[in-house]
Amino acid sequence: MRAVAVRKIGDRPELMELPVAHPGPGEILVKLTSASVNPIDLGIAAGLLPMPQVFPLVLGVDGAGRVVEVGEGVSGFSVGDVVHGQFLRAPLGHGTFAEYALVTQAPDNGALRLVPDGMPDEIAAALPTAGMTALGALDAIGLRAGQSMLIVGATGGVGVFAVQLAAARGVEVIATARPEADGWIRGRGAAHTVDHTAGEVAEQVRKTHPGGVDAVLDMTRDPDGFAKNAGLVRDGGVAVSPALIATPQLLASERISVINFMMRDKPNLLAGITAEAAAGRITVPIQRTVALDEVPAVLAHSSAGGARGKTTVRI
Repeated sequence: MRAVAVRKIGDRPELMELPVAHPGPGEILVKLTSASVNPIDLGIAAGLLPMPQVFPLVLGVDGAGRVVEVGEGVSGFSVGDVVHGQFLRAPLGHGTFAEYALVTQAPDNGALRLVPDGMPDEIAAALPTAGMTALGALDAIGLRAGQSMLIVGATGGVGVFAVQLAAARGVEVIATARPEADGWIRGRGAAHTVDHTAGEVAEQVRKTHPGGVDAVLDMTRDPDGFAKNAGLVRDGGVAVSPALIATPQLLASERISVINFMMRDKPNLLAGITAEAAAGRITVPIQRTVALDEVPAVLAHSSAGGARGKTTVRI
């Protein structure tokens, strides 16, 4: 099969021809039709996830396709089922930037579920990790209608889901966005925008919200910026980092709750975000779709900024 992989940690991803791995007990083999790109892909290539690995290490964690084999003990899935999910399993190395991928049916791994009737494969592939992260983070924050929230990284994969989910709950959303994306993110529920390229976000927000905000959801990997943004949160509020960059000093704050967010109960989160999309309560904005052989170049430039939603991969 064709797959995008690295031969060792630190290598550049490249397109390779690799054998198909067949499922063992509790495993499901999916012939993929679509995948999507996430920041975690480069983290895996760099060895940042503390999990066992096999090499060549096939990258990609999100995908959609059809079940072609099931291992002993698998329940709820059969050959021929059209599925999507997060294919994150130990050992790492059987990812979704490939024609086939393995997923393990276990709650401490990724999550897999049937694709709702009528949902396109690329939409199903774009939902899992970003959507699950946004939904889980908002549930952890727990804002009520009428409260306010700053979302930093609002036009990226996680951010655009978070903006829509928060706005649907009646939360006043302040979203970071470049000027050219202002109308785009407002169209998805943001009440206000801040141009993060025009100066410190926290300083700009204080001009329009001098009393601060009730919560901050910050997708960036800038600890100093996160600390400044957390300073906007009113007493008793919440600041969350899905990038896990909150420092021990911030985590110890008694004034606000600070969370380095990690997903729990992935099957229920996947079910929740899939239901939101299937019912039309959120849209899944796809910025572009690329072929499998274009993935190495996409990953090489994925930190350049300017994203508007998700990049999907046609397998």
